[in-house]
Amino acid sequence: MKRKEIFWLIATFGISIIICLILLGLNCFSSSTTDINVHDTYFVVEKSELSLLIIKLTFFFVYLIRMLKRKFKNLTANLIFMIANVFMNFSVVGLFSLIKSFARSTGVIENNMEKNSMLDSGSTEYIILWLTFLMFQIFLLISLGYTGFKTGLNYKKNG
Repeated sequence: MKRKEIFWLIATFGISIIICLILLGLNCFSSSTTDINVHDTYFVVEKSELSLLIIKLTFFFVYLIRMLKRKFKNLTANLIFMIANVFMNFSVVGLFSLIKSFARSTGVIENNMEKNSMLDSGSTEYIILWLTFLMFQIFLLISLGYTGFKTGLNYKKNG
């Protein structure tokens, strides 16, 4: 790996650490938690998980821009983008399953009848949210495949 690529890796990691420190405070990598209030319900999320998500997002967007600017000619940037893309795809799946489990647990019993939550599996909001996550995941997979294809075209062996 060239020095320039090592510099980009260190700089991207440094930028993501600075973003984590600004958004989450000095103890962003400790086992402390963050309370998120959504519709009178508190989510308790570990700050380390939020920090990892911020790091994945930073790597994804920095290397997306680098890869597109160099027109897929930088092998290291392409590989780092593809790795970040796979991790982003895992994050999307995990985030959607978290929202799905939240939707199942928000049913409230009133007057011996179950009140459906806003994110009930048949509601319009749930379907829109599901389609949004699905479209983003399809975008990630298409960009991963296209990047692999362009990288292979640029670096195939002349035999």
